[in-house]
Amino acid sequence: MDQLRDVKASEIDVLEAGRIYKSIGAIPAQMLRSKIYHAWERAHLQGANPYALQAEKLSSSDTEHLRAKNSDLIRVASPYIRMLSQAAGTDRHAVMLGDNQAIVLDIVGDKQTVQGPEPFPGPGSLLSEAVAGANGIGTSLAEADYLEIVSVEHFIEGFHPFTCQGIPLRNDNQEIIGVLSISLRRADARQRLKEILLCASYGIEADLLIAKLEKDVRCVLESNANEYQPLENLRQDIIQAHHAARLKLEVVSRMIAVNRYSYAMQLLRQAEHSIQIFRRRAEIWRNLASFEIGRPQPVSLTDKISDLIDILSTEAAIRHVEIVTDWYEPITVVTDPRSLLRHLLRYFLQAFDRADKGGIVKVVVNPISNRELVQVSFTTISAVNFSPSAPNSQIFYLPINQKN
Repeated sequence: MDQLRDVKASEIDVLEAGRIYKSIGAIPAQMLRSKIYHAWERAHLQGANPYALQAEKLSSSDTEHLRAKNSDLIRVASPYIRMLSQAAGTDRHAVMLGDNQAIVLDIVGDKQTVQGPEPFPGPGSLLSEAVAGANGIGTSLAEADYLEIVSVEHFIEGFHPFTCQGIPLRNDNQEIIGVLSISLRRADARQRLKEILLCASYGIEADLLIAKLEKDVRCVLESNANEYQPLENLRQDIIQAHHAARLKLEVVSRMIAVNRYSYAMQLLRQAEHSIQIFRRRAEIWRNLASFEIGRPQPVSLTDKISDLIDILSTEAAIRHVEIVTDWYEPITVVTDPRSLLRHLLRYFLQAFDRADKGGIVKVVVNPISNRELVQVSFTTISAVNFSPSAPNSQIFYLPINQKN
């Protein structure tokens, strides 16, 4: 009850800030949360109308053209939008997908909110701060980060009944390509949906990365068929892990809708962890699949080896091969990171081929200080007599320092 009174008191303070702002076009910064104050300032300077009751829209033809242009993003985001709506349950809500210019591409929600007499902004609606003031889509894009706007913190009056949360969506180059947002009539429902909103955004970005991996596979196949199968095996392993995470999200959305909150949060954390692992592994895979040659730079050799051991864990398990590492401390070398990864992968796969079932692949990293080199050796140890032999060892060297 005290928390509810605090929320009401806060709303009164923001309403008073809004009244003053509309009268004189300025307020003391401390009257609003910092990000909200900056959003109001940006909206005011760009000419947003605080008295507007609804969002402006593109024409039907322009909206269809925009949706067609962003069809891949809409397709990938669709199941996650449905999950978010499912998690909101019977609460009045709208889940929106926007492009990187804050124009709505798609919306899912309860019938009254989306199709009622006062429908929520649909596809083609302009929600940039310049047009719609502070809101879950435009402001999260302006801040390039997750943002929550509670009720009367919205700049224009027409959005006051809703509490909105938004988060930008990024591609594999970390460029913002869109935004995901959920709006709720009940402000107290927002916290239980925040985690699944964040996780859904990770899932969308991961699915977009999967599409990129598909293209990379074709490039590898066309460039060098002999390199294809090991990389395809890795790709399949990575994608299966992500699909398992998406199934967890589906279960979570159903649980949250019926208030089985504690177990749902546990599953959600597992799904988020799986998605984060996928994104890291997918980045490694893409570097392996690329035949581009980069400039030498400082690279953590031991981290790269550990990364490869991680994504080769399934392959090692299938072959019943154990991987053992030996180094005393993290070691940095100067080389092209993509070439290094491909080089290491080739040595790992050759070592797997040499190892007997139940054998060991031992990777030793040993600095040679007087020569400013690092020696990397891959040694296979037979499961029969557990003794390495010279033909079963491969060695290469990398420079520690950049040569002038």
